Amino acid sequence: MDQRGHGASDARADADFSIPRVAHDVIDVLDALAVERAHVTGHSWGAAVAIAVAAEYPDRIASVGLIDGGLWARDPHADRAAELERLRPPTLGIPADDLWTRIASGPLGSAWSAEVREALEPTFVMDGDGCLRTRIGIDRHMAVLSAMLEYDPWGDAARIACPAWHVRCLGPGTSASTSADPWLDLARQRTAATGILMQEWEGAIHDVPLQWPALVAGFIDALCESADREETG
Repeated sequence: MDQRGHGASDARADADFSIPRVAHDVIDVLDALAVERAHVTGHSWGAAVAIAVAAEYPDRIASVGLIDGGLWARDPHADRAAELERLRPPTLGIPADDLWTRIASGPLGSAWSAEVREALEPTFVMDGDGCLRTRIGIDRHMAVLSAMLEYDPWGDAARIACPAWHVRCLGPGTSASTSADPWLDLARQRTAATGILMQEWEGAIHDVPLQWPALVAGFIDALCESADREETG
């Protein structure tokens, strides 16, 4: 599904992007499709949405997969405005060839392919000057980020009753055994306390669905199969 502000969604920047509201959008889609129960997987912001859906609508969700998002520990005393500004994406508006060259030479590295470009192309639009900009736009992007930073996932995560698996990407050059990030350690402890099963993928970037699509697909398949076996006994 295209979440608010994404893909073909026409939600404006002043729409309600709060996690509870966006979680209810998922239920609206299931209702429209006459789907009683579903396996739900979310990436990044979508992982926070998936947590809220599974916690608030347990009868509708068979399992929940979280791909590098949702379960993060943050400094409660951090300046939210400063954190939001730090996450502001760059304003694009550059020729298409230059954009694809930058992406191909970026963190995706050897994972770059014609298929990855084909997957990314719909997320950009051409402006009147022949340059590409993100379809979501800066204002809607910032509205999504603001809502995500306001959401505390841990209470909802503890309420999830269905099978739930979480992937955390550690990034190139980062080892699970040597990481000294205190906020990562806190997130690990909190995740363990919820009963959610966690995997940490060394060398995985945040955009791991583009980097390692087969591994992500296998993760989702395994979660669905495991949940279905558990349900049927």
